[in-house]
Amino acid sequence: MLSMTGFGSGEESSDQITVSVELRSVNHRFLDVSFKLPGLLGSLEPEIRQFLKENVSRGRITINAQMNLTNDGVGPQLDPDRLGQGLVLLRQAAGELEKTTGKPTEITLDHLLSVPDILRGGETEAGLDEIRPLLMKALQKAHAGLMKMKQAEGDLLVVDLKQRLDTIAAQLVDVNHLAPQAAVEIKKKLEERLTKLLTDQVDPQRLAQEVALLADKGNINEECERLQIHLDQFAKALDEGGQVAKRLNFLLQEMHREVNTMGSKTGIMAITQAVIIMKDEVESLREQIMNLE
Repeated sequence: MLSMTGFGSGEESSDQITVSVELRSVNHRFLDVSFKLPGLLGSLEPEIRQFLKENVSRGRITINAQMNLTNDGVGPQLDPDRLGQGLVLLRQAAGELEKTTGKPTEITLDHLLSVPDILRGGETEAGLDEIRPLLMKALQKAHAGLMKMKQAEGDLLVVDLKQRLDTIAAQLVDVNHLAPQAAVEIKKKLEERLTKLLTDQVDPQRLAQEVALLADKGNINEECERLQIHLDQFAKALDEGGQVAKRLNFLLQEMHREVNTMGSKTGIMAITQAVIIMKDEVESLREQIMNLE
């Protein structure tokens, strides 16, 4: 069982290139991928998207990748283009200053070194054929870390889900014990209703309908049985694992229906209190299921 939240990182290097990848995942109904890819890495977005599509079912995934190039022992060098542009600008500035002050201005080495970016490092040039395998290996490492965290988070979620399931099951045991009392209560109401109907000399067919309606209204045995079946199926799905979030969500809808019907059929306070607890736990289960992949 996997959670939809997680984080993983990976790094892969060659002699001159280092590529690092981070993957972050949060809840989302479908698979939604956003990218933060600088420079050449941006052109590899389709390959990254395909990898994630094949290896992640759903969730909002953010991928952040970086690439660093080493100098490979080459020291700083003059940039001829920047040097030429800088000389032109410095000469223009010296000429304007001489017109203003009447004094000639000599261009020195310090002036030249103040030109932005006149020195450049001996950076390695990298192509896609060299970058691609490094990026994909780093991505695979990040994905492995992501899945490890998603598994750990999923295991904790399953523990919480089972505890809440046990709470509902315990309340259902209490309701089953109280069900005969509910039957006694409805029998009493039925007798009172029959007495009134007989006194009013009601039509026999209507009398039969009233009796059947009142008898059915107080019977919660079927709801209890169906709820127990849903609880068993829910627990079985958790034990089987895998991508069962949709199945669990359907079972929760049915569980809510049965619990809600129980509450509407009886006015016994103890049953009502048990129903309230079960409703709260079903709603908590529904919220937690949204975190499962």
